[in-house]
Amino acid sequence: MRRRAFLGGCAGALSSGLAGCGGLLEERSTGGQPPVLDDRPDAVYVPTHIEGMEMQGMQTVGDRKVGLFYSYAHRFWTVTGTRTNLAEIQDGQDVHLMASTWDPESGTVIPVLSQPTFTISQDGEEVDSKRAWPMLSQNMGFHFGENMALDGDGTYTVEVEVGAVDSQRVGDFDGTFGESITAEFEMEYSESTKNEIRYERLSDEEGTRGAVSPMSMEMLPLAYAPSKSAMPGSPVEVGSVGDAEMVATVDGSTLLVSPRTPYNRFAVPGFALSATLDAVGFDDTLTPAIGPEIGSHYRAELSSEPSSGDELTITVDGPPSIARHEGYETAFLERGSVTTTL
Repeated sequence: MRRRAFLGGCAGALSSGLAGCGGLLEERSTGGQPPVLDDRPDAVYVPTHIEGMEMQGMQTVGDRKVGLFYSYAHRFWTVTGTRTNLAEIQDGQDVHLMASTWDPESGTVIPVLSQPTFTISQDGEEVDSKRAWPMLSQNMGFHFGENMALDGDGTYTVEVEVGAVDSQRVGDFDGTFGESITAEFEMEYSESTKNEIRYERLSDEEGTRGAVSPMSMEMLPLAYAPSKSAMPGSPVEVGSVGDAEMVATVDGSTLLVSPRTPYNRFAVPGFALSATLDAVGFDDTLTPAIGPEIGSHYRAELSSEPSSGDELTITVDGPPSIARHEGYETAFLERGSVTTTL
């Protein structure tokens, strides 16, 4: 497969409603990262910069497809409870290695929350091996990533070991994704090729509430939540907790809840959610699930079908512990409840 470098959409287009591309971005090569902003909002915000990435290939392994990519090594944040932990670039880390997995038939991205393993070797000798982080980024949504070391220009073998899906699989996904898989890639790397990957500052808009536009590439599906109109039943916007937007609907006697990012509508896995529907006697936790039609979501079976006008409360009992790229690290960290009527 021919390798390609990608950058999301129109270079200057932001998902906060700004029009046009001219004059919004300052392009440069790498030259280090800008400092972390001091005045970030407790919400999704426009990061200091965006980066492209170099695709290394895609493979079908078992019932999943795996894609491998790299970009400049860069900072990110891991999450413990409601606390974020900045992971700075360490000496010797050459690239930020990324992988994504999806269903080949529907293109649905599969959010495995256990940490996969990246192992890089050259001529039969291991160069680096790490557990990668489940992550969210504004231009890619859910993926796995970690900063990795290489040993100069050359050809490397990269193994990506991904565990079984731990969410409930529904619809055509019932009985699938129950085994660990390992994909092996040949990665061509040179410092000069990496330095040709696009790197752009967002100086005029950095730190403001909003988001950069997602990448646009035919071969790589992104982890979008369905639009509200595409969900079954009569979906409603329940509200926002920690800037995560909650959309819910009832399909027969099944309650479906879809948390998503503002602006880009990426599905956000990893929440601990519960719901209350007094009219049908439901007050319990929701089960993480994935299906081909609505992707990553949360659900519960009700004793009976609720009626229009019944009151629904969604509670975030715990925020997602997935790592975040810049622009998401201050969001999706709150606990709380939102209520609406069906």
